[in-house]
Amino acid sequence: MSKSPEEEHPQKAFGWAARDSSGVLSPFNFSRRANGDDDVTLKILYCGVCHSDLHFIKNEWGFSIFPIVPGHEIVGIVTEVGKKVTKFKVGDKAGVGCLVGSCRACSICDQHAESYCPKMILTYSAIYHDGTPTYGGYSDMIVVDEHFVVRFPENLPLDGGAPLLCAGITVYSPMKYFGLSEPGTNLGVVGLGGLGHMAVKFAKAFGLKVTVISTSPSKEKEAVERLGADSFLVSRDPKQMEAAKGTLDGIIDTVSAVHPLLPLMDLLKFNGKLIMVGAPEKPLELPVFPMLMGRKIVAGSACGGMKETQEMIDFAAKHNVTADIEVIPMDYISTAMERLVKADVRYRFVIDIGNTLKNAFGWAATDKSGVLSPFNFSRRANGDDDVTLKILYCGICHSDLHSVKDDFGFSMFPVVPGHEIVGIVTEVGKKVTKFKVGDKAGVGCLVDSCRACPDCNLDVEVYCPKKIVTYNDIYHDGTPTYGGFSDMIVVDKHFVVLFPDNMPLDGGAPLLCAGITVYSPMKYFGLSEPGMHLGVVGLGGLGHMAVKFAKAFGLKVTVISTSPSKEKEAIERLGADSFLVSRNPKQMEAAKGTLDGIIDTVSAAHALLPLIDLLKCNGKLVIVGVPEKPLELPVFPLLMGRKLVAGSAIGGLKETQEMIDFAAKHNVTADIEVVPMDYVNTAMERLAKADVRYRFVIDIANTLKAPCN
Repeated sequence: MSKSPEEEHPQKAFGWAARDSSGVLSPFNFSRRANGDDDVTLKILYCGVCHSDLHFIKNEWGFSIFPIVPGHEIVGIVTEVGKKVTKFKVGDKAGVGCLVGSCRACSICDQHAESYCPKMILTYSAIYHDGTPTYGGYSDMIVVDEHFVVRFPENLPLDGGAPLLCAGITVYSPMKYFGLSEPGTNLGVVGLGGLGHMAVKFAKAFGLKVTVISTSPSKEKEAVERLGADSFLVSRDPKQMEAAKGTLDGIIDTVSAVHPLLPLMDLLKFNGKLIMVGAPEKPLELPVFPMLMGRKIVAGSACGGMKETQEMIDFAAKHNVTADIEVIPMDYISTAMERLVKADVRYRFVIDIGNTLKNAFGWAATDKSGVLSPFNFSRRANGDDDVTLKILYCGICHSDLHSVKDDFGFSMFPVVPGHEIVGIVTEVGKKVTKFKVGDKAGVGCLVDSCRACPDCNLDVEVYCPKKIVTYNDIYHDGTPTYGGFSDMIVVDKHFVVLFPDNMPLDGGAPLLCAGITVYSPMKYFGLSEPGMHLGVVGLGGLGHMAVKFAKAFGLKVTVISTSPSKEKEAIERLGADSFLVSRNPKQMEAAKGTLDGIIDTVSAAHALLPLIDLLKCNGKLVIVGVPEKPLELPVFPLLMGRKLVAGSAIGGLKETQEMIDFAAKHNVTADIEVVPMDYVNTAMERLAKADVRYRFVIDIANTLKAPCN
């Protein structure tokens, strides 16, 4: 029986892989071989995204081996070397390109052209000497034979240098081999993408005269003014192409789309050379007569060998040649691939592996069926302002149910729910002063906001137009946010709440949503003064918290419910002072005009008039539940009693910390049912039926088991 990718080798590794020709990439656990005598192990910091990665994950060339971890523009730091390794030491900057093996014995390898060896082994989607598949650089580490590792000079930046290991050597090698690197040579470069812009840069570093040839007139300014090309030809302009006939010593053709060769061959001088480095999917028409009459050459070139790749890297460092890049987080890779198809990048995507690839797992809903299942994903690395939590418990909120079923119409699948998150701090950034490793802490409904608008300045970040919610949102770096049904989370320190030592984490978790949702309106609307008479509509997750906080404030509390059976619970166990059955006209009539305020926690459609009638003059009805359909608002009773109906979401971070400290002081916690992670789908079904007293809390630490790939 064959071994799984995780079992093939002793070293655990993590990356992103495509499982099939759909090309969809997702987190992937696998393994690397142990570092051998001739090996170098790299901690990967950056990896470029090459167009061939796109071809491979979609199996467009027909020989992909799934699962595929792409990436052959790999740079990082050496973390281990074998005892026979002499070229590298721990701490060196180094890179790995398109190859990780060859026969090392044939005439081609003897000429240092390993990329043409019949037994060459690609960095990914190939079979290594030991019979296991190779996996590329969209991952945290790699083990490679010393011969196929390139040393990076100290002055060459790793991010901008990564694409040199494919795009760079792909254009450098043919310039050198075909004699197109002598100063003063007239070189044409067809296409101004990832390969083309590198060809211009290397050609100018060689001292060549460069003409960029493109179908897009809009690229002329970029080519000439920014990249330094000497001239520009629009290949669709017959007059320009006619005028330039016979002017070029050579052409590097980087275009992968099908295109005619005759116009390019006509640009060549006698003995001119047209070198193809792009890889069109279909054969191109070769006009033979112009080749014969001008003794011209049409040739192909892949990447260079290892000796030449090291030479190229050293040359690039000396002449400050780097790729123009857009650095992206790992979670952005699917969007990057879509943009790459459209040529919507200038000019190379580079994944920030070191800071954004962090192995995480949890449970997610992948579609609006709402069914949750194990899910591998990644978190960003802990930044200077960040706090990393090992999640111990996470509450289940009714909004989690809405989100996984897309009831609100804006869910972004996959959804990892959970915004009542508590745990232990495992890492803090160097600018973090409020938290230290080992602290108990929590994360609620928000993970960021603009921090500059009037709402943020008033410490009510929840109302910021640019707020970012804990899950089902897009973070500043373009990646989706994932919630607390998972093992860990990384959050900006401003959005983390410190838990006092006497606050139990399981019973405290729901305070981060349910608690602050009822605490905040009591404070803001002046309904927290001792002796006030407060009504609480509904006795569920929110309602029972409202009763507890109201009693802690010293209020007189009346619970209002459709269910007479809840009276004993409300009064004898939760401490409410009285109970009204909203369907009982006599009780409701007798209580008219008795309440200073009402916190309405009900999410089902219901009548407002009976509640408004319960209010005194100047009374306040504050809605915190979210009915799916609009409620009917009777205006006349508002006018005649100067009453108000208002809404309130959660509070800001300052108020949330205040609420947690108040709860700890007054022993306010949620009434909970602790459930294991694999019970979550049943819990969601029960939540839909209101079959919980009063809040489910998932025991993440003890029951969340890492899923297999």
